[in-house]
Amino acid sequence: MTIPAFQTAFDELKTLGLVLRREPGEYRVNFPHGTEATEYITDDLQDALSRGREMAECPPPRELPPLGPMGRRTRRGDMYKHNRSVAARRGHRR
Repeated sequence: MTIPAFQTAFDELKTLGLVLRREPGEYRVNFPHGTEATEYITDDLQDALSRGREMAECPPPRELPPLGPMGRRTRRGDMYKHNRSVAARRGHRR
């Protein structure tokens, strides 16, 4: 089997829902919003392509979103924060 060109491998993995990045001396295969734990690093393009095909067969489980609003302050976020502080004070009184 011949070694595919980077663009061909990139396009194939993109259709499978993966991201292939080329850095000096290495190739990195990962899920679009994957962490460093799910990333596969190799120096061989053929190895990266075969591993990407394997990764596409069994994607990692989705993480649950954090409890409560995240990001900028909102009224609902302020209410959650207030309720947590009240619950903490009640716990310390007893």
